[in-house]
Amino acid sequence: MRHLLLSTAALTAFTLPAAFAVGSVQENVIVLIVDDMGMDLTAAYGFLDSGGAPLAPSTPNIDRIAQRGILFRNAWAAPVCSSARAEVLTGRYPNRTGIGSIVRGGAPGVEGMSADELTLPDILPPSYGSAVIGKWHLAGSGPLGSPTSGIDHAPRCGFELHAGSKGNLGGNPISYFDWTMILSQLVDLAASRTVDLVGEYATTRTTTDALRAIADFGERPFLLWVAYNAPHKPYHVPPVELIQSPDLDFGTDIGKGHAMIEALDTEIGRLLAGIDSAVLARTTIILLSDNGTDEDLVQPPWDPAKVKPTLYNGGVQVPLLVMGGRIPTQFRGTECERLIDATDIMPTVAELIGVPVPGGTDGTSFLSYLGDPNAPAKRRWIFAERFKPNFIPQPGTTISQAALTEHDQTARDTHYKLLRRQRFVNGQSTYHELKLFDVQADFFETQNLLDAQGNPPVALQGVFDTLLGVLDQMAS
Repeated sequence: MRHLLLSTAALTAFTLPAAFAVGSVQENVIVLIVDDMGMDLTAAYGFLDSGGAPLAPSTPNIDRIAQRGILFRNAWAAPVCSSARAEVLTGRYPNRTGIGSIVRGGAPGVEGMSADELTLPDILPPSYGSAVIGKWHLAGSGPLGSPTSGIDHAPRCGFELHAGSKGNLGGNPISYFDWTMILSQLVDLAASRTVDLVGEYATTRTTTDALRAIADFGERPFLLWVAYNAPHKPYHVPPVELIQSPDLDFGTDIGKGHAMIEALDTEIGRLLAGIDSAVLARTTIILLSDNGTDEDLVQPPWDPAKVKPTLYNGGVQVPLLVMGGRIPTQFRGTECERLIDATDIMPTVAELIGVPVPGGTDGTSFLSYLGDPNAPAKRRWIFAERFKPNFIPQPGTTISQAALTEHDQTARDTHYKLLRRQRFVNGQSTYHELKLFDVQADFFETQNLLDAQGNPPVALQGVFDTLLGVLDQMAS
């Protein structure tokens, strides 16, 4: 693969394209996925510590996306990397794809997402190009040609190109400065290979390869999946020219994590500034985190026991920012309070580019909210889950609790949230816990509204029954 020779400028700016007429162009879509950067670490969400200081580091480029787009206040995703990515790619919940926990690259055919799943690139018109740049984290450890594994997995899932890491960069000696890249193309899967990169900072390389992919698309419209590893562990000090704040404490994980986010922000700015203005004018940018913040980086009032990988708000409620020409000028820089699910991204992209929304998806398009953040609500509830072990779904079936050891589920409406945790041995339940929260009044979920016997207040019985019905439906 050819490489762009681009400078790693510490901070860049990008200009906002004017709105364009719907249907006048074939729209590009860039999905920017950051890793473990919850709402607390995203400055645009405005969370403060007890002294009134921002919890998040400086992120002027991400802030600019929020200022020129729409910030979604109530977006959910699965609470771990692989499950959330599968949701976005397929528009289906983990119980449909079988990816309920992290894909660790285990035995072939066991843990990876099936390449038979209908994914975002599969719904593109023939004129479109597509690429995955950065972290994939959906492939098991099997050989080339496996439907669930291998370094050619992303192209087998529909993308023309994958240039990036197979999964996380953590581990000895793997780091953000010493890691292995996959290079795989759909036109020649047998030529898929890995390249050891020593001394190339992963966050910077992701941006460089994303810009190279855009250049290679030429005049073709495209879907670009840009998945940064940051700020996922291992925590480290990035190249100094990427860091924006001179007073970060590099002796702590929090200081290093904040430096990683500032470097990430710098590279996102370089990516958007490097896109030709005419291309950016017909591009919708969707930025989200795959889940909430890791416990090592959270600070009060966030509870480290209620963040990634739990189903509390700190694990499932994620940043979601959208910028593009579909957003009228008067709504740029506004917020949307509507319920959004990670599964909604696929149908939204389908409607955005003008193709039918695939059948069998769990998502609902939120494109109308880009035209008006106060448009009528599309969802009455959203849902998230985590289970072990992963499984390969059979046609016409969903999850089987007989095969599970753990299953955590949660659902919420605009006010209330029900959380259920279950553990199993040989298909028999050994632990069952229910909690009900008023998340509009109690965002940090400090007060369980159920009594000691698990019963709700009389006034909330209907809400409880509805949300429990959602959980039961998803577990059947």
